[in-house]
Amino acid sequence: MPWKNGSVKGQRIELVRALLRGDERVAAICERFKVSRQTASKYRRRWLQLGPAGLEDQSRRPHGSMALAEQWRRRLLRLRRDYPHWGARKLRWLLRQRFTGRRPAERTLQRWLAAAGQVQQRRARPRRVVFAKNVTATSARRPNDVWTIDLKGWFRTKGGQRVEPLTIRDLASRYLLWTRHLAPRDERQIKAVCTRLFERHGRPKVMRCDLGPPFFGRGPHGFSRLSLWWWRLGIQVEFVRRGAIHNNEHEQMHQVLSAEVPVAATLRAQARALERWRHEYNHDRPHDALGLRPPATVYRSQPAPLPRLPLPKYPAGWMVRRVRRHGSITIPGWTGTLGRAFAGLPVAFKPVSAHVYHLYFDSLLLGELDLKGARKLVLPRAP
Repeated sequence: MPWKNGSVKGQRIELVRALLRGDERVAAICERFKVSRQTASKYRRRWLQLGPAGLEDQSRRPHGSMALAEQWRRRLLRLRRDYPHWGARKLRWLLRQRFTGRRPAERTLQRWLAAAGQVQQRRARPRRVVFAKNVTATSARRPNDVWTIDLKGWFRTKGGQRVEPLTIRDLASRYLLWTRHLAPRDERQIKAVCTRLFERHGRPKVMRCDLGPPFFGRGPHGFSRLSLWWWRLGIQVEFVRRGAIHNNEHEQMHQVLSAEVPVAATLRAQARALERWRHEYNHDRPHDALGLRPPATVYRSQPAPLPRLPLPKYPAGWMVRRVRRHGSITIPGWTGTLGRAFAGLPVAFKPVSAHVYHLYFDSLLLGELDLKGARKLVLPRAP
């Protein structure tokens, strides 16, 4: 400021008073005191906020400390070494959990990671949009509304043993219920796992799976033995269908698993690695969809014993038959196949007309049979 004579603070006071009186143009006042309009506005603002103390010379020390910024940068890079697949947002959340003080912004952390060569640039892929006429996917609003289940793609341990983990996850909370290797696509083992989880955590309302074995079969409605058992327990079964129901969240979790779980030497060591990762995924890893909360803070179990499954009973006048071991069934004038899912179970033909029957298993309509027409079991047309 080009004031040479008298007290600098005194001249600033005179400047502010002249501005506050308002009997002169601001440009004339600035010309008389040899200051810019920005300087005059600065001192007027300080006077209104702080009074005479605002006209004192302010410290020129930067608001942020370079030493403090370097400390946060070192903390960030240490965490990045421990969690090499976490991005700036999750690492900022972890910094808040472990350290006190004002954290740098997410963009600052991203810039530090990029400068350290810790950011891998990915090519943008064109997004394919599929429109579906009938979307029937159930939305998961609360824990145990929808569980997703799948077999992750197989790989081999360092010792050459094949591993194909079964993964089960609660969709609403992202909580991983199971990530272990089983015998390849063994329905009995998967049923035993589901029994254990249903009793410990409660049964979901919906079980979502893909169109492959052991979840999907060739019988009516695509039921296999496993998925028919789910249905009998009162669980709605949703099969992934292009353009209608997807399992993208579960597939994305599989990508994270592949990136973060190291390949171990033996099956036993691989099982321990998968279980450690599951615990970290549930209790330590924040999720954007949960407001950067770990799944364990959201998921709530609802333990309950499994109900008994008595064989269904049918009204008088219906023709009841038991499905044979290989899934075939025979009545006078027709022999067909329902699939192994119904083997050993009683089904019933409900007469609709003289030669038309509706085939049921319990309350599940399996199809319509016309003994004088195509003589094939087809789903009846909607009225």
